Amino acid sequence: MRTPISTIHLITKSGHTQAERLGTDIQRWLHRRGLQARIVPLDNYVHAEPGCSSLPDMILVLGGDGTLLRVAGRVAGLGVPILGINYGQVGFLAALSPEEWEAVLPRIVEGRYQISPRIVLGYGLQRDGGMVRSGWFINDMVVGRSGLARLVRLSIWSGGKLISALRADGVIVSTPVGSTAYAAAAGGGLISPELEVMEICPVCPFMSEFRPLILPSSQEVSIRVESTAPECFITLDGQSGWPLHQGDEISIQALQGRFLLVEPDGTSFFQHLQRVGYLSSGQEKADRE
Repeated sequence: MRTPISTIHLITKSGHTQAERLGTDIQRWLHRRGLQARIVPLDNYVHAEPGCSSLPDMILVLGGDGTLLRVAGRVAGLGVPILGINYGQVGFLAALSPEEWEAVLPRIVEGRYQISPRIVLGYGLQRDGGMVRSGWFINDMVVGRSGLARLVRLSIWSGGKLISALRADGVIVSTPVGSTAYAAAAGGGLISPELEVMEICPVCPFMSEFRPLILPSSQEVSIRVESTAPECFITLDGQSGWPLHQGDEISIQALQGRFLLVEPDGTSFFQHLQRVGYLSSGQEKADRE
């Protein structure tokens, strides 16, 4: 048992009528039980300091994994756990369905839940000897070409030593959370969220034996843009991005802070994999027999 939940912020997917309606219903349900619950617009949800008095005991996100990632990016390292109700396509992070909340939420507010810490990777972009951008990502960073068919040339380094140079559509650097997203589609492995690692996964490398590579997340890795023909872009968590220049170098390493995900008691990583179709539960075979 954990400390019971007494204050909750509810954040709904922008412009999603069903999510907004359910958010209002859950807020009323919480109020009837004497709990503090506030609906906060996603675009206005910013907290700057750990331990500030306005931080809730938990954040409940009604939306897809993309919405949950946007929220997590704003509160990573603040020690606020996040629970997701899925209104998206997959729902690997936002694991509850809209039909499950009435059965699960009473147990969670009583303290019957697990906290799953997930690593956050930080990055810094250097150009012409100076730092021009920095930040973090929770799912993945993609360095790759635009929609045109020509490949980009990249080199990957760690500790001053060259790991590989390649021509490819791009490279994905993912956390264990991101290993189930674009990296999985590109042939990467499925990584337990309990591991403190990052995965480097090439996207359609040309004449290269580079295989997906898993490294300690504490180890700094750098990606250098050797050629941008025709164009090369960086994309973070599938939500924001910008063009890169030849000679740009991006360094990646785990941050101290963690993103905290709420999971109801009895759930597991393998159940999530089975639910989204990455693993077979054996139920299909049993049904046929």
